[in-house]
Amino acid sequence: MPSVPPYTAAVRSPGPHGVAVQWRSGRQLSKSVVLLKIVSAGVCGTDLALITGARAGQAEVLGHEGVGVVAYTPEACGILRGTRVIINPVHDKSPGDVIGHSRDGIFSEWFWLEAADASDGGMLVPCPRDCPLENAELALTEPIASVLYSLELLKKNGARKLLLIRGSGTVAIVAAKLWMKLTGAAAIMASKSATHARWLQQAVEWPVGVSICHIEKLPELIRELGRGEPDAGILCCSREAAPEGLRCLLDSVKPGAAIDLMAGFPAEHREERLGDVPLDRIRWNNIRGRNSGPPTAVADRMSKKTVYLLGHRGTSQRHIVEAIDRLSRKVISGGDLPHRTVSIAELPDAIRQMVLRPSTPTNWVKTLVAFSNENIDELTQCQSR
Repeated sequence: MPSVPPYTAAVRSPGPHGVAVQWRSGRQLSKSVVLLKIVSAGVCGTDLALITGARAGQAEVLGHEGVGVVAYTPEACGILRGTRVIINPVHDKSPGDVIGHSRDGIFSEWFWLEAADASDGGMLVPCPRDCPLENAELALTEPIASVLYSLELLKKNGARKLLLIRGSGTVAIVAAKLWMKLTGAAAIMASKSATHARWLQQAVEWPVGVSICHIEKLPELIRELGRGEPDAGILCCSREAAPEGLRCLLDSVKPGAAIDLMAGFPAEHREERLGDVPLDRIRWNNIRGRNSGPPTAVADRMSKKTVYLLGHRGTSQRHIVEAIDRLSRKVISGGDLPHRTVSIAELPDAIRQMVLRPSTPTNWVKTLVAFSNENIDELTQCQSR
């Protein structure tokens, strides 16, 4: 049977910045599990929302973006020992089952799940053996895949020209860059912080056609660009800012525009301008690459526009593989994102800074966690045996 040596994990704890590093005892595991040595993980806005209580979740250990190396796997699983795998957190057959949300996540030196969840649930995606990417860059795969899914849905629903992104974090930066590179069309990224918008303009190398502004300057910028109102929007700000962010998009896009709600809403939330529309349920219309419903047409009572709301939950293996390919070919890279790398021991302080960031500006957008590489070479050599 597989066994796990004593290890450390970052666990939720009481308090506004509630994460603490915990030493956990070794244990014997069932033969039915796939055991991973986690090598790299990313911190995202969902993790922060769970920590601050803005979003509910049962996981004690958070983290759902990352890379692991298979240390043990049942023979019939189909994934070889030593394989690098990308975490695909949403269960394919049961999308309410999410790594780092409803079950423990990967801010831990070791992570395991039942082989049935790895195969039938599609929660582990093998990385190609010849992939040249380092583990830290591979940790960006899942958020990039989510952006690729969003852009695919927007293009399918008629987006062709000007994309408006309300948000200024990792997903917003990736979306702005990929939209321009994949479509040749322009994009605007609108931040609620004038200071952050100015910093992003200088800190990131932007393609021609991508504009960054503070939300108060947005109407003026749209007029200056002379491209008309945006025909598509992405809402990818924090959950706390999502209601304001949606109103910003409703005010700015053209009639008939498609808006992707990547940001979540509380289940009970309703936008007064849209009537009794359950915004949080819209993301369930597209689950892991499968379409289960058309965009939701809504009439904005204030602007009198009809717009089409869409969203998605999870990503498919196809999107994960495409994201690996885009990273490998440098269509997008870790260098496109101001980031820093911390150890598991440094993670609680990093999260505290991220939670406080609105009042304490930082010179990074993404935090990556690098784990010990002990025994990794031995594991990866097993894949070629």
